[in-house]
Amino acid sequence: MVLRTGFNTTKGALIRSILFPRPNKFKFYEDSFRFIGVLAVIAALGFLASIGNFLRLGLSANVIAIRALDLVTVVVPPALPATMSIGVSFALSRLRKSHIYCISPTRINVCGKINVMCFDKTGTLTEEGLDVLGVRPTDTDSTRFAELVENPCTLPVGPAVAPSAPSSAFSSVGSTYAAAGMHSALGGGLASLDRSSSMTSPPRRLADPSKLSLMHALATCHAVKLVDGQLVGDPLDVKMFEATGWVLEEQESDGTACNPQVKLSSAAVGRTAAMPVPAVVRPPNTDRFTLDGTGGTNVYELGIIRTFDFSAALRRQSVVAKRLGARYNEVYVKGAPEAIRELCYSDTIPRDFDSALLDYTNHGYRVIALAGKPLKMSWPKLQRLKRDAVEADLIFLGFLVFENKLKPTTEPVIQELRAAKIRQIMCTGDNVLTAISVGRECAMVPEDMRVYIPRLIRRKEMAPEPQQQQLANGSNSNGQTPPSDSGTSEGDSGNADADIDVRAMLVWEDAEDELRVLDPYTLEPRAATAPVRERLVTSDMAETSSEMQRQQQQYFGWLHNYTNPDMELLASGNYCVAVTGEVFRYMMDTAPDVTVGRMLMRGAIYARMSPDEKAELVERLQAIGYCTGFCGDGANDCGALRAADVGLSLSEAEASVAAPFTSHSTDIQCVLEVIREGRAALVTSFSCFKYMALYSIIQFTSVSILYEFGGGLGDFQFLFIDLFIIVPLAIFMGRTPAFSKIAPKRPTANLMSKKVLTSLFGQIIINSAIQAIVFRLVKHTENYTPPVREDPTDVDSLLIRSFENTALFLASSFQYILVACVFSIGPPYRQSNLRNYGLVATCMLLVAFTVYLVMWPDKWANDLFELVDISESFRRTVMVFAAINLTLSAVGEYWFFPWLAPYMAKASRVARYMLHRHILGRFGRSYARIPAYESGMSIVGNRATSGTDANANIDAIAAMSTGKYRYDNRHSENNSANGGGSSSATVFFGEGEASGPLTFVHGDGAHNLEDGREPLTWEEITRKTEFKPFKRILRDMGIPAWY
Repeated sequence: MVLRTGFNTTKGALIRSILFPRPNKFKFYEDSFRFIGVLAVIAALGFLASIGNFLRLGLSANVIAIRALDLVTVVVPPALPATMSIGVSFALSRLRKSHIYCISPTRINVCGKINVMCFDKTGTLTEEGLDVLGVRPTDTDSTRFAELVENPCTLPVGPAVAPSAPSSAFSSVGSTYAAAGMHSALGGGLASLDRSSSMTSPPRRLADPSKLSLMHALATCHAVKLVDGQLVGDPLDVKMFEATGWVLEEQESDGTACNPQVKLSSAAVGRTAAMPVPAVVRPPNTDRFTLDGTGGTNVYELGIIRTFDFSAALRRQSVVAKRLGARYNEVYVKGAPEAIRELCYSDTIPRDFDSALLDYTNHGYRVIALAGKPLKMSWPKLQRLKRDAVEADLIFLGFLVFENKLKPTTEPVIQELRAAKIRQIMCTGDNVLTAISVGRECAMVPEDMRVYIPRLIRRKEMAPEPQQQQLANGSNSNGQTPPSDSGTSEGDSGNADADIDVRAMLVWEDAEDELRVLDPYTLEPRAATAPVRERLVTSDMAETSSEMQRQQQQYFGWLHNYTNPDMELLASGNYCVAVTGEVFRYMMDTAPDVTVGRMLMRGAIYARMSPDEKAELVERLQAIGYCTGFCGDGANDCGALRAADVGLSLSEAEASVAAPFTSHSTDIQCVLEVIREGRAALVTSFSCFKYMALYSIIQFTSVSILYEFGGGLGDFQFLFIDLFIIVPLAIFMGRTPAFSKIAPKRPTANLMSKKVLTSLFGQIIINSAIQAIVFRLVKHTENYTPPVREDPTDVDSLLIRSFENTALFLASSFQYILVACVFSIGPPYRQSNLRNYGLVATCMLLVAFTVYLVMWPDKWANDLFELVDISESFRRTVMVFAAINLTLSAVGEYWFFPWLAPYMAKASRVARYMLHRHILGRFGRSYARIPAYESGMSIVGNRATSGTDANANIDAIAAMSTGKYRYDNRHSENNSANGGGSSSATVFFGEGEASGPLTFVHGDGAHNLEDGREPLTWEEITRKTEFKPFKRILRDMGIPAWY
């Protein structure tokens, strides 16, 4: 039955996202249109002014319209969009030389604003290939793990029990297999365990561990395929199968086998010869089975009958296999240890399960759990069997341990990102302790930084496992009740649809010291005088609602009475949190916005994350104002790569289609290249935009002044300015390479910022003033003659040859060149302009030619440019004013305007305040006085509660958890990505004398201060109050502003 087609499928959604990408909301592009609107307003004003001037001169209507409209094309240059893309084009060219390719060029500029970079772990931070460290089977006698078997090839081949059905093929197997099959350690089964101690587990009449083999699990439980004789599939599966040394042979798509005898042996696996299986595995140096008996006597084969592919939601994979000649099938399941543990009989779990898992994960190893069960069922019934029935009532077999080494370039790249104050986050599907270990190894989590791990305590019936959800009648295929286990399921990232109890509780514990915890609401560190486990029920699952409530009351009472704020750690801020997918899902669904925001700010490790949760994490970071990058290599990263502002794929497969950037190099050194080139491209785009805007204003000033007496610039003068000055300068301005080091301060992306506007308008004033002065001075030269038309009756023609035209053309020619030099930014985002040989040569050539036109013009030059012969003294005056122009522009751009910009920002805040307070306020808009709060989010009611009173917060949250209060986030308004706005949420409580609403107030109004009150002094009025949401959280938590 077909469920989804076209764009509704997973691959279809990927193609749709490529064909119709998200709109680029980068602020630079938004502001560029606004600024073009400002230029259009200037053009409109010039248009109206020129109409009045031309009417005064008596020009005809059609000439007035043409000349007035000329000003529009002068002020808004048509080449502006092409000029802005020059920097992007050169950045793309440099990235291609580094084997980094981009399918979305508009994202280049966005790379320059990245302030948080998320990384996948396996294949991105660590080596792509996994090395098998060994296999840790269970020991039958001690109910503990046996010693690590470093070479899985040495494991016994078959189970402890010989096949019960007679078979000539099997009976002909040599004594090697018979002897090997008698070793009980090979299957990791626990045949001698007494199950009477487990009251909830089913009988073991259908779960005989002696019929299972750990070697069989390694050889069959995978999705490896043969392509041109090569093993292809997930690297983990390939390494696992290669470690066994077995041989895989599979059937072709047309029904024929890779080897003609494989189909025969495949058919012999089942009871019916007409039922071939997709693949067969067999040990090395064994013969194939054939019906005619010609295949040899040393035969041992397993047919893989059915495969359930790996599910990110369930975090496991399973197969059904059958050994040649056996009466029963063998089910093998592999996956995350915590997921497999809950599917197994509790008395098959080794007593040192937790300690062994903790030891491996703390050393950065990747651990896969293996389990299985015998299953006696006919082939037709087996094909109709549901997955949840297959993966139930399992026997734990052991651990498969992989060693995943860190890539050599990972630590240097992380160190450089940290030095550049770009936050790094690890987002992986691996175990949380393994992720923490890798994080410390690559310096993403410093050695001295404390890491807190959440523990979710909830009602058992309110958070069913995926297996339990799918069994609607509460029983498995055998009619038995599924086994239960009171252990935790830390990181069940796939249980996104579970009906999680809203009164569940999170306990944040230090990974190394359980006496240290976090406040469940503010996530601020607290030091305990007694361990949490002494105050709570040991199990993380509460059987009943009353038990859940008792645990909550007990915990909050303990937190209130036996913990104190850890002031030393709070002051240093040297701690982070490692969040599992299960906890992430719970917090996204139920936690208050302030707690979610603080978790996002403190989160350095996100483990056991499903693909959808990775994408949601990226979107949440964007929602609080971060410009987010994501670097991954697998298909499970496609969602996050698409959602990120900058997605960088290290794979040429499916992930490369989803990501804007793809690197042919498999290390994360490409992240630095992309950020460097992004910053260089962004700065270049700003420089080119400012240059083109100023060029149009300079030309607009020249034309407007000449329009005063009916003059104007000549055709070749326009051609020389546009084609020989502006075009080469604009092109070569973008060729400056990126700086080798990433500076801590990011370049601005706000084209309408006070710094940019102060610089631009300051340069406009300087250059316009120079032109006005030169225009006035030329009238006082020795040989000056007023402009006169050759034909007095031809009033519609422009007066080109005049002293005014010559003076303004020569002065403005210098301005176009000098402004390009001033706007060409070098370090810390680009290399020195002296390294841009094309720009240096172009500037020198243009300056030399312009000096020639000013000081020593020939007759051909005067005739070509329609210039008049001005006096020698005025020629020197033009040179002097060119030098003054250069000095003022350089001093203003590099020193004066940056100093003036903050004062202009304060002046604009005062003006905005006066507008809202004294003008708009008269029309019904006035300031809302909000009760003061101190820590950014507090509980205020009839009496305001200080945000620094941690115990008051604990009491409020405890009341919310126990049901006395309820949190209503329907009234919560999320701040925009650019900051500003106010937000509140209400907690209602309805009993006692103090009944009424409690209000969580966070953020501030458009002009209110951080504490929510109206500004009263000039200092408060001029204080900046508009912050991005993540900066508000940083301020409230005392985290460094760059974090």
